[in-house]
Amino acid sequence: MRGRSQREKWAIGFLGIVCLLLVLNLVLRTGVKAGASRAIRPGRVSPAASRSPALSERVADELARYDPGVRLDLLKELQSRPLPKLARNPFEFETRPAVAQPTTPAPAASAPPAPPAPPPLKAVGYTEKAGGVKEAIVSDDQEIYIVHEGESFAKHFRDNPG
Repeated sequence: MRGRSQREKWAIGFLGIVCLLLVLNLVLRTGVKAGASRAIRPGRVSPAASRSPALSERVADELARYDPGVRLDLLKELQSRPLPKLARNPFEFETRPAVAQPTTPAPAASAPPAPPAPPPLKAVGYTEKAGGVKEAIVSDDQEIYIVHEGESFAKHFRDNPG
């Protein structure tokens, strides 16, 4: 294995300096300092520590630093209220019995026949080739067809220009 060229050494040195600058920038922006203690997170306060007023004031100050609109007095008032009693289990769903509809005899006169169901085809796209030849790209659940005007496909469909 041969040694590195002078150009590669300069590139490695430059990239190393850029990495150090990025790490320094990250440290300065996040406020991380060597030997600094971790900030107290409001969600991780132990029950014994939450009783001390000094700690709760620090937590309140920490919350107010991020959002000055935080009203801890309202939160304490809400938490002091008793929970409402539920009359039912919220995890069990009741099914209501279906109400029987009164049956009416069918009218003697026959209704007009229902229109036929549309074919199970999906239009994928269309193209127009040179000379004005139009093609449609059609798909059913199993195959894709390229159809020209007036051409039959899939044994029983016919492209109807319109």
